[in-house]
Amino acid sequence: MFLVSRIGSRKLFYLLLCILLLKALFAALILLFSGMDLSPDEAQYWTWSQSPAISYYSKPPLIAWQIFLTTKLFGNTLFGVRFGALFLNFLLSLTIWRLARLALFSAEIAFWAALCFAFSPFGIFFAFPATTDLGAILFFTLAIGEVSKGLQTEETQPNYLLPGLFIFFGALYKWVVYAFWPFIFILAIFYKKMRQKTLIGGVLISLCGLLPSLIWNSSHDFATFKHVFYTFFKPAGHRSAKVGNFIDFFSAQMGLIFPIFFILMCIGVFLAYRSRKKLLILLAIFPTGVLLYLLNSLFKKIQPNWALYLYPSGFVLAAWAANKKGRIWLPIGLFTSLAFCLFTLSIPFIQEHNIFPRWQIPYKVNPFRQTLGWRRLTQSLELSGYDPEKDFLFSDKYQITSILSFYEAGQKRAYFLNLGSSRKNQFTYWPGMNPGEVGKTGYFVLAENSNNFEEALPWYISHYAHRLQPYFESVEVAGIEPLFDSYGKTVKFAIIFRCTSYNGKEPPPSKKY
Repeated sequence: MFLVSRIGSRKLFYLLLCILLLKALFAALILLFSGMDLSPDEAQYWTWSQSPAISYYSKPPLIAWQIFLTTKLFGNTLFGVRFGALFLNFLLSLTIWRLARLALFSAEIAFWAALCFAFSPFGIFFAFPATTDLGAILFFTLAIGEVSKGLQTEETQPNYLLPGLFIFFGALYKWVVYAFWPFIFILAIFYKKMRQKTLIGGVLISLCGLLPSLIWNSSHDFATFKHVFYTFFKPAGHRSAKVGNFIDFFSAQMGLIFPIFFILMCIGVFLAYRSRKKLLILLAIFPTGVLLYLLNSLFKKIQPNWALYLYPSGFVLAAWAANKKGRIWLPIGLFTSLAFCLFTLSIPFIQEHNIFPRWQIPYKVNPFRQTLGWRRLTQSLELSGYDPEKDFLFSDKYQITSILSFYEAGQKRAYFLNLGSSRKNQFTYWPGMNPGEVGKTGYFVLAENSNNFEEALPWYISHYAHRLQPYFESVEVAGIEPLFDSYGKTVKFAIIFRCTSYNGKEPPPSKKY
């Protein structure tokens, strides 16, 4: 069970490399042959990549540039969109190995740290979706490693220029990487060795990662900054303000990291602080930041992925703690986590094919709800009479607009028509239906998850036909498509409306960001 302790450092690294390559191959097969389609956010990033720009409404540009590159290599396919995530996930596991070695841990601890991450729910489920998280986490972890290098001996000292460059690249994915510097400043208060002249230079280099967004926002009413403000700092009484979700957020963290690894991580953080060694405290301070998210979740809704960038150094401490307190928990955690992930990945198949009907898994616990059934839209649109040469597609949600853009047979960009009070989005800043589609027929698509499909259908038809009527000569239902059935019951569906002769009217522009 612990034969890895008898393997040399180089051979152990090669063994890790082989395991990670096998995992990547398995993940690629799932991408190619499973029923998981793109999520709405992935489809949105793909639409961005089709119009390369210096930045975009809600995120910095690197996720779109990444997808632009990978789709050039593999085409505008699901695999082409997601290949970058597969590659970054592979690199992140190797980066955790590197972080452990730079922090002067043994090759065995580095091996287990990388392996535990790779086969945690975090490491497995984030091998698939093309999101901004992985790139940001990768560069954040690389920056921690470079600072670790400067704390290895009394003679060495941190040089913050290269970490600043890593944070620069991370910021092109997600601005949350700038949280790196407050942690470093806190350590600098207590440790003189952390106060180096290169610190200011590193910060300035990293801040250059804001330039693409600043340039784009300077001509777009600083929309990204307003969006971030209303997302994180909603004023009291703001209509979209939400109550806390402490239990949901904490449960999600336990689920993504896996309980055994999470507990080992907590033990490792405690032991690191008790040791009073600068190198260990550097690794411990980042997962400690999760406490701030937990506290904040008492007062507002915190998304499960927001704290993920803080965990990689925690996996190193988890492997270290297990090596000191109970090595048996590493393989136990590894195999139980893998079993949990394989079961979770099989949930859509179990539900769709009515397996174990006596022990039905509620559809609401299916973590892939947002990715299921979209490819059915391609044929459904064709059967409803949609002609890509003459007609256009649109929706009142940017998520469905993005999905339509990818799954339309010719991948022609769909339009966003804000029928309700939705906030602005990237489609707001692209050309709308007026004047190019005036007089033409549009196909409006509504897609919903619902456990009461048959009961809800009449309301949806009546509601949307009424809201679409002011913009078209006539509105009629052209098709109803069950997108996903769970245990023989439709739980996700799409309604396609044929809207004849667009009159050029548009809803009032949204003031929400």
